[in-house]
Amino acid sequence: MKRVKPRWQILGESRPTSISEVLDRLLHNRGLTPSLLNATLKDLEKHLAIMGIRAGAELMAWHLERGHKVVLVGDYDCDGITSVAQAALFLRDIGYANFAVVIPTRAEGYGMPTRAVQQHPDARLFLIMDCGTFDVEPVTLARSRGADCIVIDHHEVASHAPEQLAPASVLINPKQPGCPSTFKEFCSSGLTLLFLSQLRKATRSRLRHQPPPALGAKYLILAALATVADIVPLVEGNRIITQAGLSHINRGAFAPVQQIVELAGLERRHLSAGHIGYTIAPRINAAGRVADPALAYELLVADDPATCRERARELNLLNSRRQHQEHLIIETVRERFTGEMNERRTLVMGDPNWSTGLVGIIASRVQQELFYGPTIVLSMDQERCVARGSARSVSGFDVHAALNQCGDLLMRWGGHRMAAGMTLSLDKIDAFAERFEQVAQTHDAGVFIPKGTVDLELDLDLVTSDLLDALKQLEPHGQGNPTPLFCTRQVKVGVQRVFGKDREHLRVLLNDRIGGIVWRGGALYPSLKTLQSARQDVVFQVDRDRFHAGPVLNIKDLGQLFK
Repeated sequence: MKRVKPRWQILGESRPTSISEVLDRLLHNRGLTPSLLNATLKDLEKHLAIMGIRAGAELMAWHLERGHKVVLVGDYDCDGITSVAQAALFLRDIGYANFAVVIPTRAEGYGMPTRAVQQHPDARLFLIMDCGTFDVEPVTLARSRGADCIVIDHHEVASHAPEQLAPASVLINPKQPGCPSTFKEFCSSGLTLLFLSQLRKATRSRLRHQPPPALGAKYLILAALATVADIVPLVEGNRIITQAGLSHINRGAFAPVQQIVELAGLERRHLSAGHIGYTIAPRINAAGRVADPALAYELLVADDPATCRERARELNLLNSRRQHQEHLIIETVRERFTGEMNERRTLVMGDPNWSTGLVGIIASRVQQELFYGPTIVLSMDQERCVARGSARSVSGFDVHAALNQCGDLLMRWGGHRMAAGMTLSLDKIDAFAERFEQVAQTHDAGVFIPKGTVDLELDLDLVTSDLLDALKQLEPHGQGNPTPLFCTRQVKVGVQRVFGKDREHLRVLLNDRIGGIVWRGGALYPSLKTLQSARQDVVFQVDRDRFHAGPVLNIKDLGQLFK
């Protein structure tokens, strides 16, 4: 089955005549104000109105003042691991050694494992990050033993009944009812950074003998990694954190991440959010996907060069293994696609041989390459008779709300509008798939037709180094602040050559003047070669050519695209 090409829509009819007008239009399209371009770390202070953040900091400082044992618990993905790493580094920086770390494996499943309480009966405080909101059993057990539980989480709360929420001593989740924070989209690592800023103040008065550390490069880098990896909107506080973290990454300010950068061959590049999302974060996530997430944690808190190098090499090898396994699964998925799927709006697919750690990334790949619609990929454990899966949605379909309508068929579930996870019995998969499809059938059909949005039509004469400098002000790009996408209509597209190991990429020249690259477009070479004189519509991004410093077009689509 071939994924349907998007229908392109241009935001606005008129073409800008200057670079300043291009920038103004891009800000308008995103609902952003010019003040976004000048925001600094000080602007994060307005986000400290999150419910529980000060109370949680005071409670933790009280425990630290008394020397109580603290257990740091985090999820097994980049967000959870970087959250735990930040908390551990803070405790280490203030000289506090009475703490332990628990990061569950994917085999244990999402959430705080009960063993965290069982293995640490002497703990007086559990700091639970990127999970915990719905972990009723372990939190209840910890509280029954006299321990406090502070939960720092960002998963959706609104559609859950009060009895489904764990009885935390303090819940720090901007999505909880009654939270006065106007910005709800921090990931847990971003929330942990804000929490530590308040803990720093609280410990200043309580631990006078030990001055609290400044939350500098390593903290900002860790929060930035998760902010990009968790695909939260890169606006407001998230943009500030990511921009600051990237600045420190590009200075090589944190040895553990610098080791990943060097092993990935990026040490001479100016790194962007894209490099985090596609190169750095996958290596951190690889530990939890195919091995033990503790390996990634050990790298991020390593304080000697030898350990840094060793752990970074291990993660690099694990990422290669993950890529190989992912390739094999994707090929299997391609073979399974049939014409029947053209009639469905959703896809639920599983296999006993698919690793739990890869289902999320496979769901994303399937959506990008094969099927446009809410996609769920399941890892089926035949011995335990359960399936664990990951969902990826499309704009206009709230997958979290959809799963809520299937809640009676699920053992547990949680997530966000665009991504979620779930566990269900094997014998409920068919019924769940049908119910999920029924929910999708209640939506407008247009939701399930891929659409591409072009920011504006751009005269190629404006594609200059000055435009590149102007566009750089909008970085970092990601969810909520996408990389600007332009189009130009009816231009001459001259084919130059194919390149790459398997000749899979295509280099072209537009209007005999400006170069462009069609990544994975090598197959277009024969047809374009015979249409050299034909005029084409082109949808593109503007990148900086690594070798010549000037602009080069990253071509996303070409043909007769606009009527």
